[in-house]
Amino acid sequence: MNDIHNFVFDLDGTLIFEGKPLSSPIADVLIALEQSGINTYFATARPLRDTLPVLPEYFWDHTLIGCNGAMISKQQKVTNANAFNKMQIIKLLEWLDDKNIAYLYDGHYDYAVSDKPHEFHQWVAKLGTQPSCNNTLRQQQVIKLLILEGHHFDEINTYCEQHLDTFTYYHHSGTNCFDIVTQHSNKLSALQALQLDLSKTVCFGNDHNDVAMLNAAHKAVVVGDGISLSRDYTSVCKDTILDHLTSLLASKVAS
Repeated sequence: MNDIHNFVFDLDGTLIFEGKPLSSPIADVLIALEQSGINTYFATARPLRDTLPVLPEYFWDHTLIGCNGAMISKQQKVTNANAFNKMQIIKLLEWLDDKNIAYLYDGHYDYAVSDKPHEFHQWVAKLGTQPSCNNTLRQQQVIKLLILEGHHFDEINTYCEQHLDTFTYYHHSGTNCFDIVTQHSNKLSALQALQLDLSKTVCFGNDHNDVAMLNAAHKAVVVGDGISLSRDYTSVCKDTILDHLTSLLASKVAS
């Protein structure tokens, strides 16, 4: 462990489950790892607004990668964000409204939702922030668009290919929804923008949006069986991630 300086964690499905906050036992091990010399980073599909409520306050000022790499924040402030072309995203939102497709999109700190209701709207609101005015927020920078009805993927993809200069998708395993962000927005590119030395980094993930950073890391840990990698990696599950982190802590302290 002497050659490892950084741990990068996905959140949902990796460290937290069913949308619940990070458990105290896992948080305690992460804090102990930091005290042993490890730098901790979180890389999630969540924007900053929805990340802070699931993390202990100890981690709020850490560097957080959000929106699948399209957003970077430090000390609870967004420092970098990859936004869509303003007119193009407004036209896309208008098209979604006309098609009556449910969505949620994120600005730097606020979010807005479609007129068509969806249960996920209420779930996000329960985290503590009510949605902003849709017509107002779309005039600002839009960082991530979450489509809540994945069965419309083909027609949305056709529209995006014809009308957006830059975009990419991230599907959420086990759900009927997917993210749209600007092209080249991913967790690996965000880590590279931070100039993180991946040769001294262990990455932890569970989903397809984690694959690039897992493949680039010195060591990779996959939680669950949602993905497999073409490289060597450690496989753990929801019930053993705490034991694995505790083992890594013991190795770090002993090194």
